[in-house]
Amino acid sequence: MDACVLEEWGGSLSVESVPDPEPGPNEVRVDVRACGVTRTIENAIQGGLDDDPSLTPRIPGHEFAGIVDAVGEAVEGVTPGDRVLSYFYLTCGDCDRCRRGETNQCTNVGGWYGVNWDGAYAEQTVLPASNVLPLPEGATFAEGAIATDGLATPLHVCRRTDVTDRDTVLVIGAAGRIGIHLSQLAALRGARVLAAEITDERLEYVDSVTGPAVQPIDARGTDFAKRLETATPNGDGPTVVVDTVGDTDTLSDAWEALSMGGQIVSLTTHHDRSFAPPLKEFVASEASILGSRYATKDEVVRAARLLADGRIDPVVTERVGLEEVPDVHERIRSGQSHGMVVLEP
Repeated sequence: MDACVLEEWGGSLSVESVPDPEPGPNEVRVDVRACGVTRTIENAIQGGLDDDPSLTPRIPGHEFAGIVDAVGEAVEGVTPGDRVLSYFYLTCGDCDRCRRGETNQCTNVGGWYGVNWDGAYAEQTVLPASNVLPLPEGATFAEGAIATDGLATPLHVCRRTDVTDRDTVLVIGAAGRIGIHLSQLAALRGARVLAAEITDERLEYVDSVTGPAVQPIDARGTDFAKRLETATPNGDGPTVVVDTVGDTDTLSDAWEALSMGGQIVSLTTHHDRSFAPPLKEFVASEASILGSRYATKDEVVRAARLLADGRIDPVVTERVGLEEVPDVHERIRSGQSHGMVVLEP
């Protein structure tokens, strides 16, 4: 079969012919029908999750949906022909967090599908049966690919921050596939949404694919904090800020504008960046900075149902074949991509 192969962390992808994968015990082989080509995967390619040289060569890609082709020994509850989507974390299933359904907090996590295990930038993939989740009826394969991370992560964020109609939510990096679906979801929950971006093209894109509850806002300039306050009721500032970018200057502006009792949520994992306001400011404003770690298995399936039911619009900017995936990643590296690119092998 054909697949996109990464020879070393930080390198470039190449399309190669590789042996068809065979499922072992407790494993499932799936025909890949749609896989997101995303910044999260680019971060993994750069070694942002694990840079152990022994893990390469590797087939990346974790945000996928497809049809089960074959199952290995001892697999129960999954049969050939099932429509499925994937779960990113290689969880143990036995720790206290897994037993409670908090799979994103697995204390014995074995790594990541597509990093420590070959992923879905391929015609077929094999993954642990425990990482296969049902794709709800009515959801397309592209919607399943979006649900696995692009909407599941926003769903987890909104649950952690309890976003309601009382909130004004600032989304930093709103044109990305996390940002664009988070903006929709927060608006669905009744919040006012400020969708921040840094180029005219990306601001226009956000405006074209979101509803009236989402207001694009330019994050450029030294007066960004003041403009955030002006854009919120009574000039109080946003109550929830979700950072998908990791730019500390923008975060500083958001912190300055944050409302009393507000929350800043970070989704980024840049190793060399930090953000730490003085402790007295936390007390004075009773504000919080939170990390949000992916999503639970239940939230991935719930995200797919939101798309299947039409409550959230799937935003796909481009559909590509395997041979185009390396070029998409080059565009991601140079900051020339937005929205969700979907691989259809």
